[in-house]
Amino acid sequence: MAFIDPDSHQAMIRHGLKTGIAAVLAYGAARLFDLEFGYWAALSAVIVMQFYVADSVQMCLYRFSGTAVGALIGMAAITVFPATQAMTVLALFLSVAFCAYMTRYNARYRMAAITVCIVILASLDQEDRLVFGLLRVAEIGIGVAAAFAVSVTLWPVRAGSALKARLMERFTECARSYESIMESFLALQTGLDPRLLAGLNADILKDRDLFRKVLHHERRMYREDTDLLDLRIRTLETCCAHLETMLRALNSEQDRGYEILMEPELRQLSAVTVNGMRAIASGGVPDPAALSQALETAETRLRELRNEGATKRFHLQKLVQFFAFYHSAHAMGHDILLYSLNAKFDIAPS
Repeated sequence: MAFIDPDSHQAMIRHGLKTGIAAVLAYGAARLFDLEFGYWAALSAVIVMQFYVADSVQMCLYRFSGTAVGALIGMAAITVFPATQAMTVLALFLSVAFCAYMTRYNARYRMAAITVCIVILASLDQEDRLVFGLLRVAEIGIGVAAAFAVSVTLWPVRAGSALKARLMERFTECARSYESIMESFLALQTGLDPRLLAGLNADILKDRDLFRKVLHHERRMYREDTDLLDLRIRTLETCCAHLETMLRALNSEQDRGYEILMEPELRQLSAVTVNGMRAIASGGVPDPAALSQALETAETRLRELRNEGATKRFHLQKLVQFFAFYHSAHAMGHDILLYSLNAKFDIAPS
């Protein structure tokens, strides 16, 4: 299934058509069952329908479970309290207050509070209040079912597919940032904007949230390699953390810069790490042999320089700056190597 950008014109046209179809389907089903207030079904379908299948499933569960709980509370209130104005107000107050308090444990009680209002108030002056309340709940259930059916059958947009596309962009951006930071460090430690990675960090948080939706709501309906997705996100998170450390080290000392004797080794390490990130972005696996060699070459050269006493030329602050930067660059290369050893080749479109 080809991924469609959720912000694109085509995507929003499809979402609009799906929402309209779900509303009409819900209203038609309510009329077919001769339910008096079919607009409750249409309204529920519009509320539940979301862009991603995972979000629609989440809203279906939230609204249907909340409606069921609220219906039970509302019917209990109708049974216990007489149908007088004063008792109805008291029943409404106690039921809604209870639901509002219970939201501290589960958000579905917000929906339950709405259903309580419908069951208690809409059933006033009806001959059989319990039946009237149950019919209103049935209308809501029909709306939820219509939205679910349309969401998973008509142009379904999977959060898993969106997440894969987002992670490709994120690894590409991570590679570009790494190149910029490394070049600035080797160019006599030229400082960069300290908020260089702010956008990347914010996007990774959104990716993690999207992954939770895939894990909790889509995995049961679609075959998805959630272990691989989790590995990609965790690798991305650790790489971004290393980049943050490198950026802080780069900006930590802005006096006269110095040439790096390990420039060839660092450039090699940077190149294979960036190639590894871009391999992940394309759905492939980084070259473990190239990464292992670059990591070993860098470590060997560092040991040689330390044995030669090259690090003695640094002031303490400069020494701390270099080792903080180098350690993060080396650790990031090692993380990409671990990814290559744990990931499966995954280039097939979902």
